[in-house]
Amino acid sequence: MGRERQDGLKVAMAEGPEQALMPVRGMTRCHRPAWARSPHARTGAIGRFLRDIGRCSRGIAALEFAIVATPLMLITFGFIAVSAVFYTWSAMQNGAQYAALLVATGQVKSLSTGAISAGNTTATTACGTSLTSTEAEYYACTGLPSWVTFTVTTTENCATPSVTVSLSASATAAAIADVFSIFTGKTLVSSAVVMKQGQCP
Repeated sequence: MGRERQDGLKVAMAEGPEQALMPVRGMTRCHRPAWARSPHARTGAIGRFLRDIGRCSRGIAALEFAIVATPLMLITFGFIAVSAVFYTWSAMQNGAQYAALLVATGQVKSLSTGAISAGNTTATTACGTSLTSTEAEYYACTGLPSWVTFTVTTTENCATPSVTVSLSASATAAAIADVFSIFTGKTLVSSAVVMKQGQCP
């Protein structure tokens, strides 16, 4: 047998000197902190409000998750943005090097503006489906992410025999989810310069 306490616990009277607090039927599992049990917290509207809050700790896990979730999501999207930018830049570098190498070795002899000649040594265009496999820009634009718009410039310089291919794109578009606005107003640029082999127009 035992006796009931005001806070809903039953004090079990054992045969020995030990005593234990045992929950009884219908008692709440929530416990009030010390500040809610103080005499000042038991009077008045504010006291009742504090008492009601302190009476139960259910929902604390949800509140803690809401507090932690915001910075966690910001960090997650930050990693996604930075990863997407580096992936885009790497693809741009590969495309520029490949196109420059093809033009420098004479495997590709045309730009988007026509055949490479003394009067046609440079061209600038946007990557798109209008490019064909006979044009140097086609190879520069191959394998680039589809969510970004790219501009490619190809130049053959016979004064210092070389071929330069440059790709540019908006860093904001490349980032996909730039929640920190780190890449706002910035441009990704990747260039490749290869020595011209053989005859230069």
